[in-house]
Amino acid sequence: MAVFFILANLVVLATAACVSWWLSGYDPGVTGHNEKVDSLRRSIRCGITLFLVEAAFYCLWQYRQSDDPATGIAYLVFALPLTLVWSGCVSELFAHGFRRMIDPEDDREFDPQKGLREMDVIGDLIRSGRKDKAIQLCQMLKQTGGVNPSVLEMTLEHLGVPQRSVRKPRPLIEADRLRSQGKFPEAEMILNSLLAQNPRNLDAAMMLMRLYAQDLHRPEKAGEVLRALERQPHIPSAHLEFARRSIGEWDQGKPRTEDVAVQPESIDELLAQGYFGTAIEILEQKIQEQPQDFDLRLTLAEVYARHCGDDLRAKRIVQQIEASADFNREQKLSAWPKLEEWRKARTHQK
Repeated sequence: MAVFFILANLVVLATAACVSWWLSGYDPGVTGHNEKVDSLRRSIRCGITLFLVEAAFYCLWQYRQSDDPATGIAYLVFALPLTLVWSGCVSELFAHGFRRMIDPEDDREFDPQKGLREMDVIGDLIRSGRKDKAIQLCQMLKQTGGVNPSVLEMTLEHLGVPQRSVRKPRPLIEADRLRSQGKFPEAEMILNSLLAQNPRNLDAAMMLMRLYAQDLHRPEKAGEVLRALERQPHIPSAHLEFARRSIGEWDQGKPRTEDVAVQPESIDELLAQGYFGTAIEILEQKIQEQPQDFDLRLTLAEVYARHCGDDLRAKRIVQQIEASADFNREQKLSAWPKLEEWRKARTHQK
């Protein structure tokens, strides 16, 4: 009987040690910010647990052997505190599981510059005369979803590959015809009219920028169109980056100093004046340089959610904050409520 007690005791203690150490990882006080402090906190919790489990097991064994009510009460005295020791961890475990169920985390490494690097490769292929390779890469990225499909379709259109989803309205067709015939003032008039009706008309803006930069050799006018487009809400940064690169290519690589000189410098100024695309680019670059800066990531999420209406991208940034060991528990908990605040602020702005 004594041998059975020892074996059973060892099994219970080993199981309790493994489960308690795993469950202690969900301790709300374990932030991941200081590994030594977190390990000490978990060790103390597990040590207390093993003591209570051993005492409760011994009292339960004695109660089953003697039916003494005192040992039964002693078992409860040692067993009940376990609920207090682990209530916080269990609550955090269920909350984490519920969040994963309704909103699975994206565990991929955050790489905001991936799309721009792919567009850089396409641009290099075009400049080196390898048009076929550029078309193949665009089509491959369109299937894999590596880059915004609208940007890829626009690029393929410019490379001479018609896209079914890109249907030009009649005024655009007429403007394109006039431009191809060298009737630039007439084409300019149509395109400006389209942008006056809808400042977010990306196709008209791109054609007008090309007309200014390539046909009229006035890149400063193309820069004005680009800046007007940047002030519009919900224009993806990838579109703006593609337009910016295209102006340089259409102008045969001439520097666009006027385009850059008038740009506001601070993020607050950019957002106040509606330069959302430029603000996103600057924030993404700063995050690459300072990945542990919580405020930069939160500001980027706010720009996407509040100013661009891209809740999915903002949510992924907050998920990356939650999964990172660079931020403490208070920062992680403060990020999620911000999403709802930004949505409400966007609704009120409308």
